[in-house]
Amino acid sequence: MKKTLMLSLACAMLMAGEIKLQKVLIEESPQEATAVQEDEIKFTRQQDLAEILSELLPEINIVRASAIGNDIVLRGFKRDDINVLIDGAKIYGGCPNRMDPPAMHVSAAQIEKIIVKEGPFDVENFGSMGGLIEVKTKDPKEGTSAELGATIGSYGYNKVSATANAGTENFKFLLGISHENSEQYEDGDGKTLVEQNWEALGKQDPYAYQEKYKDLDAYTRNVIWAKSIYNPADNQELKLSFYTDKATDVLYPAFQMDAQLDKTLMVNGDYTITDLGEYSKELVLSAYYSNVKHDMGTEFRNAALPSVMGGKLYRTHHVESEIKGAKLKNSFEAADILWTVGLDGSKRNWNGICLSEPSKKPRQVRIPDVDTKNGAIFIKGVKKIDAWTVKFGMRYDKTDIDANGLDHPTIANVAPIQDYYKGKTSKSYDDLSANVLVDYALDEDTSIYVGLGQGVRVPDAQELYFIGYMMGNWSRKGNPDLKETINREVDLGLKSSFGALSFNVNLFYSDLQDYIYAYKTNEGNKDPNSYYLTWTNIDAHIYGLDASASYPLSDYLMAEAAIAYQRGKKDDLIPGQSDDDMAMIPPLHGRLAISYDDGDYFVMLEGLFSSDWEDYDSDNGERPIDGWTVFNLKASKDLTDTITLNVGVDNIFDETYATNNTYVGRALIGGRTPVLINEPGRYCYANVNIRF
Repeated sequence: MKKTLMLSLACAMLMAGEIKLQKVLIEESPQEATAVQEDEIKFTRQQDLAEILSELLPEINIVRASAIGNDIVLRGFKRDDINVLIDGAKIYGGCPNRMDPPAMHVSAAQIEKIIVKEGPFDVENFGSMGGLIEVKTKDPKEGTSAELGATIGSYGYNKVSATANAGTENFKFLLGISHENSEQYEDGDGKTLVEQNWEALGKQDPYAYQEKYKDLDAYTRNVIWAKSIYNPADNQELKLSFYTDKATDVLYPAFQMDAQLDKTLMVNGDYTITDLGEYSKELVLSAYYSNVKHDMGTEFRNAALPSVMGGKLYRTHHVESEIKGAKLKNSFEAADILWTVGLDGSKRNWNGICLSEPSKKPRQVRIPDVDTKNGAIFIKGVKKIDAWTVKFGMRYDKTDIDANGLDHPTIANVAPIQDYYKGKTSKSYDDLSANVLVDYALDEDTSIYVGLGQGVRVPDAQELYFIGYMMGNWSRKGNPDLKETINREVDLGLKSSFGALSFNVNLFYSDLQDYIYAYKTNEGNKDPNSYYLTWTNIDAHIYGLDASASYPLSDYLMAEAAIAYQRGKKDDLIPGQSDDDMAMIPPLHGRLAISYDDGDYFVMLEGLFSSDWEDYDSDNGERPIDGWTVFNLKASKDLTDTITLNVGVDNIFDETYATNNTYVGRALIGGRTPVLINEPGRYCYANVNIRF
């Protein structure tokens, strides 16, 4: 459900004295969307989008794997359950283990705002079954301007960025670059990423880091982006954007490999024409293309040593993900209803192969050149009747998935692989998504809503066709019989103000039919002690709530509070398993903050907390995780009209804590669960922005 959450109101005042947090009103929606603004993002360490969002919104949980490239869980929905868009364009990472999730492919210096929409209430985009996170990047503006930004932080973190803007009334252009690097952070016990890996595995494990690599930097990353706007007429706009980044030697101690290379290219454009006639208030044609190359390997691990199994575990995986898509939508008014109708289509290709090192000899195809083609038609509308607002939408999807690479020489003659996938190399799905949302304003200060929605997501190429097979044993195995998941959800909410006090409460219940669930098994393996990861369909349900409130204590003091809680239960147990708890359903999270802002100085003390992780999937690698409480201190001052300084200390008391769990669905290979990686210990940082 689209909802309002009082984020840190004072945070949004930081970069310019009188800037207030702006709620993003979606024209066709009776509810508001949660919006994280540029100024809030600047007032963070700016390393990782998942980290930024999880700090501000308790219903978003970070899935920690490294210093960057961390994934997002939204109200218990994860991975392909939710959509992450950059300026309306889809992007998919290459890594099957989500080392490079969609949220990684944007620089914090680009971001204007982030919109979070929860539940199956988006019909414009393919795959928004559990929610949508949309990043809006900065547009160029008329006139000339520039901005320099620099951030330094604990554990050798440094980032510099620069943007330049020039524009006339009809043409505007923006160019930006950034460079960032970090050493390994330490947790509250003083352990680096490598040392946490050693603590979990022992130094002699094949997938433990070699001693000589213990002081490697955590990552290096460079980004270039550009955007232009051209207005050929008063009612026309052509917007083009370009983005590329390159991250090298990114350490992923949670997994068995590290990323030697992550390279991204994104291009997208929108052509908008307004006021074409009675039946076209706004016509928009959008197109996008993205390509992600991801190389991951065991170079830094003991597996690369000749003394470990004769060097047979020294390998690199080359994975590439590409998507191209287009959308045409038209908005108009008829019968006092604001309508939007549209066509949407995309084609994604995912291909991956494992190479033996250092010979570079092809070892085995992992993702066999899989195409996912989607075509859709959608319609939505909004109708206002006195105090009532009714929103509705519907989408029909036709999706075809084809595995084209099962004849690759590395697997063509492997009978167990060919027999398993025989006759199942093509899948087709026909799906309908729909929703209705009713909002009633009790008075000018209070409104209630109820929403009913159905969203769908199809299995991806890995879940259907992944291949990991050697010497009679599977290490990871796709399931070509998977059905699509259907989420039928009801959302209820209240938004109100009593004097200066503002608060929101939102509740939801999701009934999940044929939910795609990853689990571990040894079924069919020659060695009964060898387990592998695979997927199945189960029925399940997730329910929860979130609430937020804000209250000005004085002219200069503001208090805020927010909590989120969700539970997930399996209605069907996986054969041979007995735990009915769903994996990766975070426990109660909360945020309390008090801030002072007199127009010159700003200071905020923030407390983040989580209860014990007591409801977990013990059959599939998860375990109890202790609850935690951490405090952050932030301050800001405009040194001049053009220079702003922000400083902060996260985790003031240097606590050792973890926000995620060790679910096998994240990265299980050969029976190994991911290593639990703690959050950073005390982290001091400062960032300065200079505007010209």
